[in-house]
Amino acid sequence: MKLFDLHCDTLYECCETGKHLRENDLHINRAAAQRYEHYVQFFALFCGAYPPESQKKKRSCLLDTPKDERLARMLQTAQTEFAANADWLTLCRSGEELTRAAESGKAAAFLSIEGAELLPEREGALDEAYDAGVRLVTLTWNYRSRFGCPSAIDQNEGLTDGGRQLVRALDARRMLIDVSHLSDRGFWDVCGLTDRPFVATHSDSRALCRNSRNLTDEQFAEIAQRGGLVGINLYTPFLVRQSDSVLDDAIDHIERFIGMYGEKIVALGCDFDGCDQLPVGIEGLGDMYRLADRMLALGYREETVCGLFYDNAFAFVQKML
Repeated sequence: MKLFDLHCDTLYECCETGKHLRENDLHINRAAAQRYEHYVQFFALFCGAYPPESQKKKRSCLLDTPKDERLARMLQTAQTEFAANADWLTLCRSGEELTRAAESGKAAAFLSIEGAELLPEREGALDEAYDAGVRLVTLTWNYRSRFGCPSAIDQNEGLTDGGRQLVRALDARRMLIDVSHLSDRGFWDVCGLTDRPFVATHSDSRALCRNSRNLTDEQFAEIAQRGGLVGINLYTPFLVRQSDSVLDDAIDHIERFIGMYGEKIVALGCDFDGCDQLPVGIEGLGDMYRLADRMLALGYREETVCGLFYDNAFAFVQKML
């Protein structure tokens, strides 16, 4: 089977812990990736968060790096890891390069930014990120920034003037706008600023799990009507309001979305290496076949499963990049 995932934090883990993409105890590594006929991953350059006290001595915290140097540090990690894995993984910047990677048998990597505050506060910072290969920006993370307010803080506070300027700048460069983490007000601000399709790379249904990070039915409908894309997040607190989840909990969210607007709008945004609670049976990328097997056993068509796992995201990137 093939697999296309819209969001992971593996490069951030490599940056702070000194681990390497090729071989590690993280959710994503070469051995796990090579279980798939073709694998495509959006690797997030995360804006950073302070680790738990128990982890501080094991990490070199990105937030201890001066603000203007954080993006460069994350990009250097990406460049180092991609170079060390060039035998099986290639950085892509466009749909055309994605096609070439698939035809050559190499896994494809795209770069995103999670939390636009990672961009240095200087003119030309977005162009620097673009030139380095970044093609998607998640507008906010879980803290207020100069660009806007996240859902975790206040759903009624939206984009700042800087955030509005950023949306326009992303549009002008044909970069993908990601509304995961963004407040409800910020979501609708984005809708008023662009006519293009946009994405929620790692969000689930708020109708099924009332977590502020999840999408309302109205938000999903807006993304669907624009021809956008939503990535199903496997983090347990976004699936259920309890401490454990199972594969069927993720499938409930998949069914909620595809039941509303068809199968083409839903993909995977697993949040690997950005979360520590996954459904029982999923310990990382290499276990995703279990979700596919479970869906097929429940009677989902192979076309539906292939769309979720790969085809929908592939077609979207081909159209947009």
